[in-house]
Amino acid sequence: MKNFIDHDEIIEILEATRNPTQEQVKTIIQKSLNKQRLSLFDTALLVNANDPTLVAEIKDAAKTLKQNIYGKRIVLFAPLYIGNLCINNCTYCGFKARIQPKKEQLSLVMI
Repeated sequence: MKNFIDHDEIIEILEATRNPTQEQVKTIIQKSLNKQRLSLFDTALLVNANDPTLVAEIKDAAKTLKQNIYGKRIVLFAPLYIGNLCINNCTYCGFKARIQPKKEQLSLVMI
């Protein structure tokens, strides 16, 4: 089955976005507050922000955006598992690699 996550692309984008400028980060913050979709490149710039002031602005914007979208509600998101095949051994998870039942993974067609 083809992997839909391109790890090489992600690494390439993360490396290309090291040390973002204050202007780049502020532009992306405003884009997010306008509820515009962020690209992988935009997200990588935010992840690579190292300036504590910019990181605080990112956190404040995330809090504002969450408040604008959801208000004062607690919102839970349930993961959609498309198979029980996993290489991790998270203590809490019933799909962890150490558990031995038959492992299955749905194809894109089956999904």
